[in-house]
Amino acid sequence: MIGIILAGGYGTRLYPLTKRIAKPLLEISDKPIIDYIMEKLVELDLEKILVAVNMRFKDQFLEWLENRDYLGVELRIEPSRDEGEKLGAIRGLSRLLDEVKDDCVIVAGDNLFTSSLIGFKEFYLEKRAPVVGLHDIGDLNKVRSLSMAEVDQEGRITRFIEKPEKPTSTLVGIGVYMLPERSFRRINEYLEEGNNPDSPGFFIQWLCSREPVYGYILEGHWWDIGTPEAYYEAKRFLEGARNLSKPL
Repeated sequence: MIGIILAGGYGTRLYPLTKRIAKPLLEISDKPIIDYIMEKLVELDLEKILVAVNMRFKDQFLEWLENRDYLGVELRIEPSRDEGEKLGAIRGLSRLLDEVKDDCVIVAGDNLFTSSLIGFKEFYLEKRAPVVGLHDIGDLNKVRSLSMAEVDQEGRITRFIEKPEKPTSTLVGIGVYMLPERSFRRINEYLEEGNNPDSPGFFIQWLCSREPVYGYILEGHWWDIGTPEAYYEAKRFLEGARNLSKPL
């Protein structure tokens, strides 16, 4: 299985925090967000991990990687240098089609969660079908800006809607996906139809109408680091938890 971290965005909603630094490299408890993601992926015993980044922040990611001892981690550089040029997450994934010859786990680089992905992988291996990481945020109003999911008793997603106007479920997609190679390759089909090239949620919504897709609920805490408020909320929680765990 191959791991892919989507880190090619510009984090404009986080300005001024991300004016000069890539969003996945923002630090919480003296550790970049991307390192929290790497910790979860390393547990899965992956063949390799590809980190999709843009040209503007390439050097920052190179420095980050050079200062780590991760094995099998490689950068993939997209040509864009600003928000107006960016490819979008789905189009960025399409650039990797020729080298991904296996099932893959895809994680958004601004995704912060405390749950392990080991159970997620076990569920995927049982279903051998696309699986989306879900989290119950318990507030219908917050779902409007996210991806809403409804699932049946077997975990199959019966409805998946990106940014629903009238949400009916508090289960949301959190930017973690496991895809068989055959489903990953449908990205080109999706793009050729002229669909949204950016948010992966639109691809999952499209995929759900064409093949069985399952949801796996991740417990613990989750933050979509899309705004300064979310960043500081995660920062307060994780740094507070670290301070509580320190010996007196």
